[in-house]
Amino acid sequence: MDPAYPGSLLSIDPLVAVGVAARMAAAVAVGGLPVFQRLDLRVRGAAALALAAVAAPAAVSAADGLPLLPLVVGEAIVGLGLGLAAAIVFAAAAWAGGILGTVSGLNWADDFGSDTPVGEGGAARLAAWLAVAGFLAAGGHLAIIAGLVDSVQRLPVGIVAAGGGRAGLLDLVATMPQAALGLALSLAGPALAAVVAFHVAAAICLRAVRFAPGPGMLQAAASLVLLAAVLAGAGSWTAGFAAAVQQPLERCLGDLRP
Repeated sequence: MDPAYPGSLLSIDPLVAVGVAARMAAAVAVGGLPVFQRLDLRVRGAAALALAAVAAPAAVSAADGLPLLPLVVGEAIVGLGLGLAAAIVFAAAAWAGGILGTVSGLNWADDFGSDTPVGEGGAARLAAWLAVAGFLAAGGHLAIIAGLVDSVQRLPVGIVAAGGGRAGLLDLVATMPQAALGLALSLAGPALAAVVAFHVAAAICLRAVRFAPGPGMLQAAASLVLLAAVLAGAGSWTAGFAAAVQQPLERCLGDLRP
């Protein structure tokens, strides 16, 4: 039966279907952590099942003779690798916002809100959501879905449990943090320069006029400078991020081979 038809779901090997479901569940669980932390488990479960239902008919099997438990563990490892690579790329925007929040002095907000992560002051969340908005507007989520679905052909189900494909996964997980860090620094660079210039100018002015600012005044002014810099460069945080993240995501989801 043609895999393009939904009826082909009935002819899938149950072992392969379980492996695909384990891979997609692990990828969804890890891949959405940086920006979709508050999604309900039912939403994540539904997304994983939908991806598994679409991917299973096209899955290539390397699970002949493999026990169920090693197969599920191996596919969970593959899903974790794919999801972690995507999550690290998405975390780049939050890292950039965290750098800006720390340099601008927004970590003083932790004194008033114990639930806010240290050094963030909301800047990381703002940067992450701006980046996600641009990514979704550019249709990047469709590329991620296509990459996850196609992974069951590029990396056959059960290949890790059979002893293959591990070098590709290790290389993927090892190289993605470097790419994400470079992306974070490139995003934060312009706004970081504006904040540093403000601090230098403020220090010179305070030396010249011998003015003692009140508690939080410099941090508040720096936060306004940071907000103005982010708004002025909103294109780089939205469309720019979507364009910059395309190649790393294609590498982690499209170039993976056994």
